[in-house]
Amino acid sequence: MNGDSLVTYVARSELRSTLLRAVERDPRTTAALHADLDVSQSGVYKTLDELADRGLVRESDRWELTARGRLVADELARQDAVEDLLDDEFWDAHDVSVLPRRFRQRLAGAGEWELYRNPARNPQYLERWAVELFREADWLRVGAQVYYPRFARMVDELADRGVLDARVVVDDRLVDEAIERYTDGPPARIDERVADLPFSFTVTADLVALSLPTRDGVSDLDAVLVGSGEGAVELGRDIHAHYWDRAVPVEDYLATV
Repeated sequence: MNGDSLVTYVARSELRSTLLRAVERDPRTTAALHADLDVSQSGVYKTLDELADRGLVRESDRWELTARGRLVADELARQDAVEDLLDDEFWDAHDVSVLPRRFRQRLAGAGEWELYRNPARNPQYLERWAVELFREADWLRVGAQVYYPRFARMVDELADRGVLDARVVVDDRLVDEAIERYTDGPPARIDERVADLPFSFTVTADLVALSLPTRDGVSDLDAVLVGSGEGAVELGRDIHAHYWDRAVPVEDYLATV
């Protein structure tokens, strides 16, 4: 293999990748693989032998992945997810380095990701989307780098009614700039803490939304990266916990300003 890893060895050949994934999806005989794929019979035999020689597949009554082959297939799927995720101009203009590395490494494998944007003809789209998201949530985990009065009022109202479990980490500069919000003390029914936040995020039982700054450090109010599924929500909760554990209760912060 000339020093290539098993993953690189498979990825360098479209036929190797195709056959490994085909066996992963549906273990079957050589004849069935040849019938189902647009590949010559000699190519199927030769490539299966190559994969078997490297311990990636094995044959009994049909071809199936070995444990080693499954790990390689998982890594190829992760790489495909990274390629899909990066196939957007969003990454040319935004700074993902603000997201701690251990969380960046989980992005591609954490679920399905989409970019939500404010259309030019509908600049309030994301705001309305977020309002509906908050209204329908049973619990909410938020990191707020930008203050939206409409969102804050809604979260306060839902929390006061006892229908929303909200834990909010607020950027310290945001508290300083909107100190009048705390004239009567912090919100009674919301767990709120203060920290230095490099980006904004929202987590519900269904999704995580990340609002990354542009490369010059400006908060982008017109684009948000949204991940759905169990893995994405778990990632979101871990991101929230990371900042929550480093934050101070809002009461303690207010006592210093």
